[in-house]
Amino acid sequence: MIVSWEEFKVVANSHIQEAAKGSFIYRGQFNSSWNLSTSLHRTGQIEEHKNFVGYFENILPFVQEPVEAWDGSRRDLTNPLQLAEFLAFLQHNGFPTPLLDWTFSPYIAAYFAFEGINHFTPQNDFVAIYAFNQGDWIKSYKQTHDYKPEAKHVTILNPTYRANPKQMLQQGTFMFTNLHDIEFHIHHNEKTQGQFLNKYEISVKERPKIFKDLIAMNITAMQLMPGMESVCKKVFAEICATHEVGMSPGEFKSYSENVLARSLSNAAAMPAARETVPKRKPKGMVKE
Repeated sequence: MIVSWEEFKVVANSHIQEAAKGSFIYRGQFNSSWNLSTSLHRTGQIEEHKNFVGYFENILPFVQEPVEAWDGSRRDLTNPLQLAEFLAFLQHNGFPTPLLDWTFSPYIAAYFAFEGINHFTPQNDFVAIYAFNQGDWIKSYKQTHDYKPEAKHVTILNPTYRANPKQMLQQGTFMFTNLHDIEFHIHHNEKTQGQFLNKYEISVKERPKIFKDLIAMNITAMQLMPGMESVCKKVFAEICATHEVGMSPGEFKSYSENVLARSLSNAAAMPAARETVPKRKPKGMVKE
């Protein structure tokens, strides 16, 4: 559903005040047309279940050695808890995984929804913020933490923050799944068990107002992903918050159509205008 930022804050605050602690989790995506899909499934390499199993049994051991050479850790990937921690670590460091990032904070989700928007040349008209009732989902459906079963599932995964400070700072949690389209699976199950997932679409034009609110809440790149790059992102966000957002694709399309319509209208009127102007004879035919 399309909502304003103020309307979304009412929903978010009602969840915070009324819902049981941790019942809802949130995810922001800067393009509202995107489906909910993990970075592993977006590679297009998981065509069947044996590819999913192969990821765990071949790819993860391959990436484990260079990661541990860098961070000095030692992990036993046959231990389910350490495997979950390793997947979360990879997810927050840019390696494709079968995890989908969520957060317990609706406002951190809003940050990630709007952070990816090009402020002066927006790529799309709306961002999306999802709210998922994980408490009811866990009560309703079996949670599968093993990668071998073929049965389709969406499982909530809460590994420890150990060696993964980004997860702690972002109040992060995850969905673990063997499915390409998480959203379709959830909505399919809502037919029998009630609503679990809500999608809120907010106009990119509200970005300045939203960033002002988030900065006041101390939700910035510096707090969520500390480092020099984040310092620069925070300062740029503060600058953007004082400027209007550029023309969105929908606005540009509307503007282009209006310009074209005016051009066609003017072109259609020109022949009639020319008929009222006396024709001049060629110079050589003028009699002295």
